[in-house]
Amino acid sequence: MKLYYNSTKKQFYINENAIVTVPFGRNSFLLSKKIGASDTEFILDSTQRLDHIPLIGILASKKASGVYKGNFKLFTTIQEHLQTKGAFSFVFAPDDVHVDGVEGICFNKESGKWLKCFFPLPSLIYNRVPSRQDEASDLYQRFFNDIKEKGTPFFNPHFFHKWEIHNVLKKSKTLLPLLPETEQITDKERFVDFLQQHKKIYVKPSLSSQGKGIRLIELDNSGKICCKSTRKIEKYSSIERFLSNYSSWFDEGEWIIQKSIECETHKGSRFDYRVLVQHSGETYKITGVGIRLSQRQDVTTHVPAGGKIISINEVSSKGLNTDLQAISEECGRILSKDFGYIGEFSIDLAPRVEGGFVLFEVNSKPMSFDEQTIEEKRVKQLIQTFLHLSNQNLKG
Repeated sequence: MKLYYNSTKKQFYINENAIVTVPFGRNSFLLSKKIGASDTEFILDSTQRLDHIPLIGILASKKASGVYKGNFKLFTTIQEHLQTKGAFSFVFAPDDVHVDGVEGICFNKESGKWLKCFFPLPSLIYNRVPSRQDEASDLYQRFFNDIKEKGTPFFNPHFFHKWEIHNVLKKSKTLLPLLPETEQITDKERFVDFLQQHKKIYVKPSLSSQGKGIRLIELDNSGKICCKSTRKIEKYSSIERFLSNYSSWFDEGEWIIQKSIECETHKGSRFDYRVLVQHSGETYKITGVGIRLSQRQDVTTHVPAGGKIISINEVSSKGLNTDLQAISEECGRILSKDFGYIGEFSIDLAPRVEGGFVLFEVNSKPMSFDEQTIEEKRVKQLIQTFLHLSNQNLKG
């Protein structure tokens, strides 16, 4: 089937000999019309006759200039895959939504360009807002409240807050033993008590990812402090001198402290598992596992901070896949119970020296994996889940 768009009338339609109507998106239909000379063509390939065309709205944000922000490589790939399944997608922001439809942009493979079009309401919204600041704005919060009231299916609710996520995960008897002892920074006195008790702790901003802002703090027996970041090492003669440089931790109320857990190493360097988990429409499954090995610093294993990608075969162990799958399913179950439908997330965890695992992070909007095979499987599973949820919504 071919889908056409008339920019003058701001209307999508199909070209069929018979007079037909095809459901398109949410509560909208495509009509059969004669092709115009200036109409843009989109090819929808499908092995089956299309009784409806799912329309996926990818929620992004805009710069002040009005240009859209987001992972356009991912957006393009999603649309190309959807079209091979007889579906369609577009990118939009909250201020694009109108009473009678949504303005947005979609990729036209034939011209190789992103085109501005007017769409009906989508069958499903995939949240890929790239920044926490945008997502927390009044504009986005009004949008989220509106789609909840209308009952529009929504794929992933929001960025995760580290302290909030810790409190959700620890409700699970299965996950609680995996979590390092964690507290929210509230005052200097409690911070000092926590550091003196554990000697080696992490300080993390609650609203960040990819290891940004993280510190590894070590207290020796003489009272001296060593503070490590991904870029430098600082040494202080006392806790008081150290705290005078980091007073913002106690003013903002958006930092957590975690006990450092001794984990296994590979060739003398720490490593962790980056597990991509996706919902199939029925259950949570692992799409792929990437291994990150620390190199020039031991604060984080993230590649932008100098981490190295290695094969899982180098650090695999008996029963690893089974253990990771069980953890992934439980994370998905407990997160969805508190936050609503979670379509995908990633987990950072590592094997403890004493056995078992330590769960460091759960991320709601996984970045693209460097491993091409994982990223390809990720997109295929996204498409399957989109179509499953769209069909489910169509049936009511």
